[in-house]
Amino acid sequence: MSNMRPKFEKKEMAFSSSPYIYLPVDIPAYTVELTHRDPVDGTLLQRALDRTIQRMPYLSDTLVIDHGAVYYASDPLPMEAAHVAGIRHVGGSETNYHMLDVTYDGNVTWFTMYHGFCDGQGIYTFLESVLYHYYCMKDGVEYDPNGIRCDSTEATEAETFEPYSREYEVSPGFSMARTEMPTPYHLPEIVPNRGGEVFEYGFSLPSEAFMRFVKANGASPSVMLSMLVGEAIQRLHPDADAPIFVNIPVSIRRQLGCEETFKNCSSRVVLPVAGTPMDALPFEQRAAQLRALLKQQMTEDHFHAIYNRIRPIYVNRMEQATDYAEELKKPAAFFSIQHDTFYIDYIGSMHKTGYSEQITDVRFLCAPAGGKTLHLNIIEHNGEFRITCLACNDIPTVADALEQVLKDHELPVKRFPVQRFSLPLTAWREGSF
Repeated sequence: MSNMRPKFEKKEMAFSSSPYIYLPVDIPAYTVELTHRDPVDGTLLQRALDRTIQRMPYLSDTLVIDHGAVYYASDPLPMEAAHVAGIRHVGGSETNYHMLDVTYDGNVTWFTMYHGFCDGQGIYTFLESVLYHYYCMKDGVEYDPNGIRCDSTEATEAETFEPYSREYEVSPGFSMARTEMPTPYHLPEIVPNRGGEVFEYGFSLPSEAFMRFVKANGASPSVMLSMLVGEAIQRLHPDADAPIFVNIPVSIRRQLGCEETFKNCSSRVVLPVAGTPMDALPFEQRAAQLRALLKQQMTEDHFHAIYNRIRPIYVNRMEQATDYAEELKKPAAFFSIQHDTFYIDYIGSMHKTGYSEQITDVRFLCAPAGGKTLHLNIIEHNGEFRITCLACNDIPTVADALEQVLKDHELPVKRFPVQRFSLPLTAWREGSF
């Protein structure tokens, strides 16, 4: 194919994509890998993809650059479920410029996205719809969609709502505390490395046993796992000279009143899980205090205030920009700020359906932020919590410490062999200049 990007009909400005599309480098693909009990039927997978796009045509859109601004745009080129063993360069000519992609080989499928197009909940919307239609056709059963967007329902404008399109009301008298955040402890095992391989250490815990432990301590899964990882780091580095912070990405669709959108709609919660005066409290009391801190940040007023503060940064930047290449030279502003020792992305679980057990494994493949952070993905599937530690270099001592902490808390942990994977950079700007 020609390296010249075709002329696509632009639509609305991609305001919520701003933190990603104005990074000076392309970011790696973000992929969900699913293992199926049976070999994948490519013909049925393509038909399932076609049905998904017919129901949600906005998922086949692309992004275009017009001077300094980036827009969503209609992409009429075909969307292909490709027989490829792995991940393609999403956003460029290899995927007909689509920002979402699906490939398959044997009994594995890979669903890939460009994070500037949508977020984790957006790709879940995509893959769950494709899987639903696939298994209905494969099994000859009209399964209960249980909340999955399928072609028995109709699309609404709310599904493409732009979170940055409005300013949000804040309760009278509300003011967000502006406290100075201390510099977090940085794991010496983590060597900054933006590209190359990602090392993956995986663990699993039975859901019933783990949730019993969580409830006994009055916590939530993300808080509890953050505490356990913090404890592992503290054991590994008892002389840590700074507090251990966790950054927990969260979807804030409910707080912003846009539950149905596929676009980027996320924020974060930051918790000091170790290295503070709270360390003197019993484990259960620390769990309660950290959960209270999480709840304090998970309010409408809190996120309304954050969005109102950062909205002008991105909206004004895009509306006033005249040259995209010049915009890339500017700092990434708010998006570049990090207050964490490690990330925990509590992804939760897919919708439970009649065919769920035919999907035997789910992995989220992503690169740690900037290659300089320990990143953990937490997925619940088929009665197990899958805990995956990701880093851009080998971290056996960190994984060993976490495994020991889980065992010391009498949690029945299973450890998987270390794996490695590489992620291609997204190609969404291919042919744009």
